[in-house]
Amino acid sequence: MIMSLIKKYILPKEVDFISALNQHVSIIVKITDDLYECFIDGKKESCDSILNDVNHEKQMREKNMRELLSTFITPIDRESIYRVITQLDWIALSITHFALEAKAYGISKLEYNDIIKNLQLQAKLLSSGFKTIKSSSLSTTQSAQKVRDVYNELVSIYVKKMAELANSKDMKEVFTQKELLNQLKEISKRMQMCANSLEDIVMKMS
Repeated sequence: MIMSLIKKYILPKEVDFISALNQHVSIIVKITDDLYECFIDGKKESCDSILNDVNHEKQMREKNMRELLSTFITPIDRESIYRVITQLDWIALSITHFALEAKAYGISKLEYNDIIKNLQLQAKLLSSGFKTIKSSSLSTTQSAQKVRDVYNELVSIYVKKMAELANSKDMKEVFTQKELLNQLKEISKRMQMCANSLEDIVMKMS
């Protein structure tokens, strides 16, 4: 009874930010899954879900930022937590921008199966990395490296597709596909940046 009162009114508030970040990154996994189902499988309900997912992510970002601003003690470096929160939010925003642009061009299905699969893989690797922060720093750093490896693979695919576009005489098609490919590469780049911050957290904890 006494200890609970001490914790409540005297000791600084503690928040499990590792769990909070795990929840946050799980939303990113859901968004990339819906992205695939929307633009590759052509499921309209998944297209609608992207907006719901992004709204959920925004709520999670606001919650985590409030907790960070009102918490004195954090299990890991405050700046590292802030970077991850903002980078996860940036990934969600980048996916939103891609979906908006595709809609503006009247595109509902794409032939980018390999690229979007890589985005899904990056999101899942980020999630795996956050899950092992406390239990295995080695597993976390390996997950972070795999995210970077997938980014390199995605850039190679991007370059090949851009080279194919260069041979097209349909300038409208070239412009449209170039813009969409750039957006997808940007999403992957944000994933890599988040992986770097994840690795930074592990280094500071070890």
